[in-house]
Amino acid sequence: MDVDDLIDAVKASPKRARLGIAIATMAIVAAVAGVGVALKGAIHDEPQLPAVDIGQILHPGVT
Repeated sequence: MDVDDLIDAVKASPKRARLGIAIATMAIVAAVAGVGVALKGAIHDEPQLPAVDIGQILHPGVT
């Protein structure tokens, strides 16, 4: 093996570096989105609408 062969084997092409950065960025975005969804699901302070039967709306007072 030659020193030049070793240097070429260790060097990363610019395209591979960009691909690695893109994959790392997507992983970080997915992790942040996952944490946001988990927090939103854990903290459920949104008021719930009462369940209303359609019959109560159309014919109030009739059971």
